[in-house]
Amino acid sequence: MEKLRIGQVARATGVSVRAIRHYDHLGLLTTARADNRYRVFHPEDVERVRLIQLFLGVGFTLDEVRRWAPCFQHGPGPLDVPAEEIRALYARKIADVDAHIDALKRLRAKLARHVGHLDEHDPHAPISPTF
Repeated sequence: MEKLRIGQVARATGVSVRAIRHYDHLGLLTTARADNRYRVFHPEDVERVRLIQLFLGVGFTLDEVRRWAPCFQHGPGPLDVPAEEIRALYARKIADVDAHIDALKRLRAKLARHVGHLDEHDPHAPISPTF
């Protein structure tokens, strides 16, 4: 099995070496140490880092990722977590995502109004951007 160095994982995921070290410190990755004491990663860790980034990007905290990521990685099946807890987590995250979508829709509408106002002006005249 091919082992990866931290720089290779960073390049493959676009995540900083510092963040990867932090994820490793939290126990989110399955690293080992080579004879030279450098961290070595499994190819699956590239997908784990991407999954961590996805979770963080939609509003999960690192504590939530640490607690819930095994459920998401293994898919449906018996879990050590009661289904009601998972359902509640999903409901909270769906509400968070819906709030982000609403905020993005409001921002988009505002930007579209500004573009409309710009279309009414001389394209060569200077204007002051307003928000």
